[in-house]
Amino acid sequence: MKMNEKERTRLEQVEQLQQLDFDKYKEFKDITNLATQLCGTPISLITLLDEHTNWIKVATGVNVKNAPRETSFCQYGIQQNDLLIVPDATKDKRFIDSPLVNSNPNVRFYAGAPLILNNGARVGMLCLFDMKPHHLNAIQKSSLITLARQVVFIMELELAHKQLLTYVNEIKAKNDSLRAIAQLQSHEIRQPLTSIIGLINLVKDNMHPVDDNWLKMIKDVADILDNKIHSIVNESMGSKDQKLLRFNKMVEEIEDYAILLLDNEGNIENWNKGAEKIKGYKAEEIVGKNFSIFYTKEDIEKGTPKKLLLRALKNGKASNEGWRVRKDGSKFFAKVIITAIHNEKGEIIGFTKVTRDLS
Repeated sequence: MKMNEKERTRLEQVEQLQQLDFDKYKEFKDITNLATQLCGTPISLITLLDEHTNWIKVATGVNVKNAPRETSFCQYGIQQNDLLIVPDATKDKRFIDSPLVNSNPNVRFYAGAPLILNNGARVGMLCLFDMKPHHLNAIQKSSLITLARQVVFIMELELAHKQLLTYVNEIKAKNDSLRAIAQLQSHEIRQPLTSIIGLINLVKDNMHPVDDNWLKMIKDVADILDNKIHSIVNESMGSKDQKLLRFNKMVEEIEDYAILLLDNEGNIENWNKGAEKIKGYKAEEIVGKNFSIFYTKEDIEKGTPKKLLLRALKNGKASNEGWRVRKDGSKFFAKVIITAIHNEKGEIIGFTKVTRDLS
């Protein structure tokens, strides 16, 4: 039962990753190309495995989109945390009857590194194939594991960006909705409020005694006002908003990534717990400052922060790896992705910036 629940959670995460457009990010293709070059194999794949299918998201050396999970080599790879290496599939009882081994493409060699998310879920593989027996040396094995970690980093980073942008757009839409609701409902609040003020003025001007009848009247009107306020709150805060609040809390609590919101000039507007952990600043110390504060003197002199914003402005996103500076002056090697945020007119209204400490 416990394993079934774990598998259901894993499948949900695979489904989320399926939303990514892997062809959009050349970094994935760079990784599969590099894997074939480093390991001397003709084929390299990035795959995601759901309940029935081995989805081939990126491929070098072959043009295939998916395959049945039950006949795949990767189904065994995601069952372990370390490399799965099959030097000669014709001598491995798990694959000796496999159609991939006994007919086209006549696979002989397989090596795969599992794609393991930060929460420990194994969602797919970075794998190699050859049509002849093959071996990997220690450096090649280590490189394959490192490249698999890089695949996971890019996937999680892009998924976080996608969710963050959705959240920002939904918040803006909700703000527009709240303004409209406020305009429609303000007169309904003013009416009982005016009645309360009138009843108080009657007493103030000695035109009515503070008796039980007066107290009942003001209580009745106050109840009307209270019910109206609750009605407006319920109307403007539905289940979708509760999901947004939970998502906002989740973003705030993420510690593995520094997630920032920047204005058009690169000034910091928001800051999560991961940013505090990685960069060393409290939110009140950093909000309002320009994000260039995290860059080395050399990068600032070269105009790197400004160039990244301009690239994100032009292309929608910009990625960069390099040394960054913490509050205490120490340096760390980071992977950064900056993504432009657009309003409903397509105008850029700011940027998201996600940083991961690679050191």
